[in-house]
Amino acid sequence: MKKILFIISLIFMFLGTNAQSTKENVFTSVPEVNGKVVFQQFIHTHQSLSEDQSYAILYKWGKDNYASNPLLSGIRFNDSDQSITVSSKVELLLPENSQGVREKMLMNYRFDANITNVGCVLKVRDITYQTVREKGKSIFPKSTSAEEMITENAINSVSDDKELKQNLRKGTLYFLNELYNEIKKELSVSK
Repeated sequence: MKKILFIISLIFMFLGTNAQSTKENVFTSVPEVNGKVVFQQFIHTHQSLSEDQSYAILYKWGKDNYASNPLLSGIRFNDSDQSITVSSKVELLLPENSQGVREKMLMNYRFDANITNVGCVLKVRDITYQTVREKGKSIFPKSTSAEEMITENAINSVSDDKELKQNLRKGTLYFLNELYNEIKKELSVSK
């Protein structure tokens, strides 16, 4: 009986490790291009998909995931360039700070996903942050750019909010890796 339980636990460990290995952390640092934070990654599409089929999948994914999103600012589908551009917001729940508090921040972002002959170019830019509005606070929250919050220079600057900036970087990278993995999952499998 012990051998059977041991074998079953090994199977579950293998399946759990296998499920985790399908997700990639491609965004591990904060790149700057001409002084602006820009994340870019190439996603290989499934070899059996044509450009038109890949774009049809991307188009459907964009509509399904963003068209009814209340935090969506705008979405544009460009059929001739086979690309989508999304401007949206997401509420980030940051890792616990030294006081055991998990702060929330709104992240505004824009991403472009362009289909090419063998893949998709994902580019995330125009990232800004706002504190989540609390009752009794100003209805006009302060907006801060990614360049001021999550770059090496911003984190290493002399300031009292170093821990917040580090946690904000972690939350941002986590969200961007999730976005990348969602798109990759759609485009890497033949439908």
